[in-house]
Amino acid sequence: MKKIISALSAVLIAVSSFGTSLTASAEAAEKQTPSGIAYSDIGSSIDSFIKEREAGLASCAVSVFDSDGVIYNGYYGYADIENDVKADEQTVYEWGSTSKMLVWTSVMQQWERGNIDLEADIRTYLPDGFLTKLQYPDEKITMLDLMSHKAGFQESFYENQEAAPDDVYDSLEDAVKACECWQAFHVGEYTAYSNWGTALAAFIVEQTSGEDYVTYVNENIFEPLGMEHSSIDPLQRDNEWVAQKRHELKCYCRFADPKDNMDFGECRYAVQLFPVGACISTLEDISRFGQAFVAEDCPLFKNDFTRDEMFGATSFYGDTDIVKNCHGLWTNQYKVETLGHGGNTAGCTAELEFDPISGLGIAVLTNECGETAFCSGIPVLLYGHYTDRENVSGYDSEDENISGVYYSKRSICDGAASGIQYMGSVFPLSRNDDGSYSVKLFGITFNDSIKFIPVGENQYIYDSNGMEMFVYVRDGIYEMGYMDYVRSSTGSLPTVINYGFIVFGILCLVTLLIKLTAFVVRKVRKSDKKYTKADRMILAQQEIFAGSGIIYALFTMFISSTPTKAFLMVSCLLAAALGILSLANGGNLCYNTIKSDVRTRTKIKQYIWAALCFAYTVFIATMQLYCFWKL
Repeated sequence: MKKIISALSAVLIAVSSFGTSLTASAEAAEKQTPSGIAYSDIGSSIDSFIKEREAGLASCAVSVFDSDGVIYNGYYGYADIENDVKADEQTVYEWGSTSKMLVWTSVMQQWERGNIDLEADIRTYLPDGFLTKLQYPDEKITMLDLMSHKAGFQESFYENQEAAPDDVYDSLEDAVKACECWQAFHVGEYTAYSNWGTALAAFIVEQTSGEDYVTYVNENIFEPLGMEHSSIDPLQRDNEWVAQKRHELKCYCRFADPKDNMDFGECRYAVQLFPVGACISTLEDISRFGQAFVAEDCPLFKNDFTRDEMFGATSFYGDTDIVKNCHGLWTNQYKVETLGHGGNTAGCTAELEFDPISGLGIAVLTNECGETAFCSGIPVLLYGHYTDRENVSGYDSEDENISGVYYSKRSICDGAASGIQYMGSVFPLSRNDDGSYSVKLFGITFNDSIKFIPVGENQYIYDSNGMEMFVYVRDGIYEMGYMDYVRSSTGSLPTVINYGFIVFGILCLVTLLIKLTAFVVRKVRKSDKKYTKADRMILAQQEIFAGSGIIYALFTMFISSTPTKAFLMVSCLLAAALGILSLANGGNLCYNTIKSDVRTRTKIKQYIWAALCFAYTVFIATMQLYCFWKL
């Protein structure tokens, strides 16, 4: 009898479970993504999307979730192509700047506990005299300014995102002090994405919580969320499993044309300002973090008001009501507005974002640097296009022309290294006859696949290789999410001057080599031709130009990595020495020309060289020596 009752009970439970399963499946089938994909079709849609782009795939891990949990997890490609190691649930990836979401979450936790006032001057929480490079010390910098990247800081001159283990600082405080950057702009003047500003916010969390940042994140974020396979330490000392698994990941760049492919091996570096980009985890863990933001009861905060506050706008595009940033979370404008953060390292790309209204979220991890097809394309696949919004498509922008040469404010814009903004942070837009735009400089087209789709007055969708971004252009300022570009009133002239200086130095070097060859030939032939005093001074100036051109080129190359203070001082001394030599040589050449009895044509040549000597000294004094202290 008991067996019969047990059997009947089992049948009833099975039928009940089956009915529940059908109901859940029906509910899932009824739900759709903003782009119109049924939840039950999300997996197959992503499969098809990635299959169409397999030529550009190394590996890609994708998690789609909502407030009820994971909807779909998928792993594609290889974590190690050479050894046929497929990506799976144990593969770890670097988050890059997506790590900043941990910083802003920590800040909001401290705000909730009453330890941080978001509108107070941040110097309230810092040791006396901690900030030493403020150009506008009377202007208040708040945590909201740091969160919106509007505190006025330019790029850090000393920050190393690809450091060797021995170059990691002993503490976050040491790293922030060593990498301090110059405040080049007024507070609130520009959006200039700042790693250093975010690291400063993390240090403030240390100050207000009384814990080091690594311990704080592990105790207040990783452990409560069950993120057992995550590390935030720059050397992964807080999680040995992650450290070992990171050794197994190889990094690549993959393209449709195999000849363009690049293999980087392990490509493992340490991030000195580690809170801004050192997190490493599995797909499951980053998905857990994302789910926490959209869960009915957010486990990151004690009450939902804190989450609501974090999702509130802190900056907008121009004078519109279109939100740019929400307490450190960037908005992405699709058919719906999402919040989140992307990230890049030397070998990985990551994206984590979610729709705070529907709760639909996406995490994408790849072992390719600068990857956009999947990290940018899959969100578009699920969230839809901005142009799918009502009353957006069909805007007539015929009278608008945003052509011009724009220079990024996320650069070294002030100081001795300011020339780099005119070399590596240039965005030259040229309007084509059909109304589209190309990135073109000196008649050379660098990218003709960019589209600017007009969606409103001064509003565009920037579309390039699967990446769509909302941009706002007005009064010569080009706002692209995390940084502003400013149109140059002189066009490409600053770029021409900077590259021209290097080219001129190289030409002088070639001239010297030709003269050296001619000198040797005359010696062999025993020619009796003599150099005049003026000839020797012009030769000396050519040597100065050649040497400084090479030094300037090397200086620019080192800036793109990480210069040390010793390198800066040596550069300063060399610049000073060459400037003084040039001044003395120019004066001497000018005096000799006045006194000498030579042809008018020769005098004109000598005066031109004297003028070049003086111009070089002015260049050194204004562009180099005077500005070095800002670095």
